[in-house]
Formats: sequence, C-alpha cells, structure tokens
Amino acid sequence: MAFIRERKVSANGLDMFIAEAGETGQPLVLCLHGFPECWASWRYQLPMLAQSGYYAVAPDLRGYGETGGSGQVDGYRMSILVEDVHALVQALGYERAILVGHDWGCALSWQVARQYPQAVEAVVGMSVPYGGPAPEAPTDAMKRLFEDRFFYMLYFQQPALPEQELEKDVRDSLRKIFHSLSADGIAEYRVGKNDSGLLDSMSAPDQPPRWMREEDLDYYTERYQRSGFTGPVNWYRAMDLSWQESRDDDNWQLTMPVLFIGGLQDPVLMFNQKALQRMPDYVPDLRTVLLDQCGHWIQMEQAAEVNREILAFLEEVNDQA
Repeated sequence: MAFIRERKVSANGLDMFIAEAGETGQPLVLCLHGFPECWASWRYQLPMLAQSGYYAVAPDLRGYGETGGSGQVDGYRMSILVEDVHALVQALGYERAILVGHDWGCALSWQVARQYPQAVEAVVGMSVPYGGPAPEAPTDAMKRLFEDRFFYMLYFQQPALPEQELEKDVRDSLRKIFHSLSADGIAEYRVGKNDSGLLDSMSAPDQPPRWMREEDLDYYTERYQRSGFTGPVNWYRAMDLSWQESRDDDNWQLTMPVLFIGGLQDPVLMFNQKALQRMPDYVPDLRTVLLDQCGHWIQMEQAAEVNREILAFLEEVNDQA
C-alpha cells in the first residue's frame, strides 16, 4: 500500500478517516465500502486508480473504523449517510465525484446519485442492484419471504445480541463471514432456523484465500476490536426508518452513466434478482458485468478483472464528457 496515505477530514459533523492515493486536482473517485469492512476493502483499487490519473479516496463510513458515529439507530438513516458522502466530496474540494460502491456502500451510492445527481459524474455499483422504490418496509418484506428461516438482516434488528456474537471472537467472526460469502465458501453455507446466530452456519477456510491474507485479516480485526460492531449493525437497524423517509419521493431515475458488477456466486445478488431485472427501468445509461466464480467480496476476490472493468468504464465516461 505504498501509494496510500491516511488522514482525517471534517464532514457533516464527523472526523471522517480517509485513505487516499493520487493527487488532488485529478478527477475524484470516491470508494464506499460495505459490511463488515472498512476503507481497506479498496486496497486493490486505490493504487490502480491513482496510477491511471485519478484522485482515489476511500473513507471509513459512519460507525466504522476510525470514523466513529452515534450509538443511536436514528443516526444511521440513509438521509444522514447521503449527507456524509456529499459533505465529504465538498470537504475534499470538489463539486463532483465518481462513486464506486460495494454492498452497503453500493446502496449508499445509488441514493447519493439519486438525491445529488449534479454532484455525481458516474457510478460503479457492486453486489446490490438498484431497483427503484420499494413498495413495503424492508423488514416486512423479509419476514414474509423468509418466514421461519434465518436471515441476517432480521437477526440484526435485535438489540445487543448481534454485537455480542460478533465481538466474542472478532477475528474468527470476520474469517467466517469473508469465507462463507465468497465463491469458495458459499457452497458450504446453509441457512438455519430463525433462532440461529449469524455464525452458526458459517465455517472458516482451511487456508487463507489469496485476497484476504493473514495480514489483511489482522488489519480488519484490529479495527473492529477497537470500534465494535454497533455502528455497522445500526445501518441495518435503520433500514425501515430510511424507507419511511423516502417512501413519498417521486424521483428514482439515475441519469448518469452506471456500471453494475455482480458476482454470480454472490448470495446478495441472488436475493436481489428482481431488483436486477428492474434496473434498466431506472438506469437508462447502464452497463452490467456478471463475474463467474465470484462471491460477495467482488473487488477483492477478482481484483484484476474488476480493475479492468472500472478503467474501461471510466475511459468511456471520459470520452462521453
């Protein structure tokens, strides 16, 4: 990570930790991570983007890593998270940015692009397709779909219990989650009953994968041992509040160029097939790339291929400008 620098930036009331590569004045590419991750999810992208002429920035988002955030669920509504990103773009001295998001960072990128289209030049979204407005509250839809089966987003609605499970052995928790939702581990993963814990059906790999070395896992573990999991889990607990806030909105089109990258072995993509099918209705300037032998951790599991796709897309966006 020789190209990567670290500092804190004041944005929307946060001292937001950022990792950056490249020089200010170059086009800004803002990389937004998911759960249970941090800025380091983009360690394979930041140097590549800098070498390609971009100013690449990856923050620890609200509640994660060294950024911190409120312990109250209400503080993680999507409207607040959107303002975090918009304020960060401005704090970095820019009016516009290219957003690259994965998992929750992808869902957040869609909403930033929807609410601040003038500030978003293009979007690269990974894992979570954009399906426009939801007809009912997320947890209601999940309860109806999963019934008595375990689903992690419903499990995360409970107070304290998810944190107690995940923080009992942070390293073991992270190792199991990264393995079980990867292309190598998903075949072993079995959904349990709704009284299960998150880790009950997960297993650790026999050998560390090439994309999550022991030193990488050390870094993630150290950050979560310090920050805990309450902030990250609160993103899930605030889902219904976010839905309630946006249910009367009438602007759901994304008009900027969009690249969506999905892993064919990603359970999140499998769960969101209907949203993927609806996506062209809401994103007229859309390109879709689906990667085989790729699970949920797209930009890590297939870093070289993802980097090629991002660069080709950005070249196309530059040609259109």
